[in-house]
Parts: sequence; C-alpha cells; structure tokens
Amino acid sequence: MHPDLSPHLHTEECNELITLLRQCHQEHNVMKFFGTCNDVDRAMRQCLKKEALVKRERSKQHAQEMKKRLKEGPKEQ
Repeated sequence: MHPDLSPHLHTEECNELITLLRQCHQEHNVMKFFGTCNDVDRAMRQCLKKEALVKRERSKQHAQEMKKRLKEGPKEQ
C-alpha cells in the first residue's frame, strides 16, 4: 500500500513517477496484475522512501531544536 499520492505532498520527481504508474495501470488494466508496471512501481516506491527519509531527518532536527529551546528556558529581555 502506498501513502497518499496527492501531487501537493510530493516532489516533482516523485509526481512524474506517480503519473507514469497511473498511466501504466490505465494502459495495461489486466497485465498490471502480471507485473507489467512493476518497474515503475519500484521506482516510485524508492522515490517516496527517499522523501520520507528526508522528511524524517528534518523532523528530527526540528525536535532537537525545540528540545534545546525548552531546556534553555524563556529568553530574558
């Protein structure tokens, strides 16, 4: 199962692969069950995984910054 494939959630590179996969599924509506679109699907999943790793790292950095700010306490003026 894939995550939400809405275009606004992904990079241009992944959106192109998502579009290619959807086109492949439309053109090969029966053969898709026999692996016709597997190469495009693998490429799309790899791209989505790369996006998720980048997002996870960004979130981790943000969490570390917030934790540091909380430990320091409020800024004195």
